[in-house]
Amino acid sequence: MPRTRLCLWLLWSVACGAPSAPRARPATTSALTAAGTIAARPSPEKAPAGPTPWIEDDYARALETAKKERLPLLVDASAVWCHTCRAMRAFVLDDASLPGGFVRLSFDVEKDQNAAAAAAFPTHVLPTFFVVDPADGAIHGRWEGAGSVPQMRAFMRDAARSIELAHTNELAPDDPLALLLAGHRAALAGDARKSADAFSRALAKAPAAWEHAPEALLGLLKAQRHTGGPCAESAVAALTESPSRLGDTSVMADFASEALDCVEGSKDAAAVKLRQLVASEVARVARDASAPLSPDDRADAWKVVWDAREALGDRAGALEAARARLDVIEKAVAARPEPEWTTTFDGARMETLEFLGRGEDAASFLSAQEKALPGDYDPPHRLAHVYFKLKRYPEALAAVERALAKGYGARKGLMYRLEADILAAMGRKADARAALEKQLALYRSLPASQKKPGYEKAVQEQIDDLK
Repeated sequence: MPRTRLCLWLLWSVACGAPSAPRARPATTSALTAAGTIAARPSPEKAPAGPTPWIEDDYARALETAKKERLPLLVDASAVWCHTCRAMRAFVLDDASLPGGFVRLSFDVEKDQNAAAAAAFPTHVLPTFFVVDPADGAIHGRWEGAGSVPQMRAFMRDAARSIELAHTNELAPDDPLALLLAGHRAALAGDARKSADAFSRALAKAPAAWEHAPEALLGLLKAQRHTGGPCAESAVAALTESPSRLGDTSVMADFASEALDCVEGSKDAAAVKLRQLVASEVARVARDASAPLSPDDRADAWKVVWDAREALGDRAGALEAARARLDVIEKAVAARPEPEWTTTFDGARMETLEFLGRGEDAASFLSAQEKALPGDYDPPHRLAHVYFKLKRYPEALAAVERALAKGYGARKGLMYRLEADILAAMGRKADARAALEKQLALYRSLPASQKKPGYEKAVQEQIDDLK
């Protein structure tokens, strides 16, 4: 299950997930320099202050604008159901202190009209941000999940610097920034070993207080987990370093979540030690009012603590963390009760109330959200999930049918699966199989950027089980 700021691409998650098939389009160093020197762009220091308006769901126009104005292209790959995406737009991406001098594109990865953008900017988690040289399409920056305003400022500034230096051949291959970028490009290409090597070298070359250290540490841990490297040992080392290079932002919680994945299913002493460390260190940051965390960040940090406590068999500790998470969410909702704002927290709020045995309370607020946001498919989809868990099957079926009428893209496949589960629970086996067949047909029709290997096979197996 997803634990943190990263809205992971998962198969059946209602709270945060949908299928996709990342397609790597790596940009090489030679590709960066092939275009040669172009006319000077405003440097980050001289660029107009403050962010420019977003271009929504129009990759071609954004790219053409960036080429015409000779400015880097900042890309926000997101989806309407992704709470982290909503939180980043609400708390970070429109902050006036972020650098100007960028053309900004935001696109919904599940809309058919954005297939070209989704193929150009492959994502494993949502949101993912890219900084692109419009002259040749080379990626000079990649950031997965949430980040603080200072982190996004550094990310944008240094990606713009990378573009400038690439055009003048001044970025040395062993510069920490070049190695960081090499790590991201290798990850996009699916080469975890090369990615791990690049991130490791970047950390070794960089100064101790390097502001990109949390990003590089997270990238290294992900790569090590995929290669079977010593990710648990690396996690312990990073979490116990004093002062920690991970800092106290949302990236630290994402790192801790990835660390839990390193020892998933293991019951040995090292795994127990790592889970205890994660629980204590992330709780420390979550409690720290001075930590640069949005309410959504802080709530997700408590989810990491909850997960660690559950993995340790500490039910009381997990419940305590869940209550702390709910307190953060409810205070944020009370401070700004507009439905367009509070929907950012709907998935986490639903999940936490269910865990605390308050499913009826989850149904109540989601019913209100559906009435307030009649064009949004998320409230009825989540409401159907809650009703299903409460065994209120007719109401669950009606809610998922309302969601299906508004749904699109890979997310709609999850709705069909939920519909099938509801129908099966009602004893309507043939109708459940028909819903799964609709899910399979939808997955087969998705553009390549939204497909994920094995999903169609999994649904077919479920259909066969109902015969």
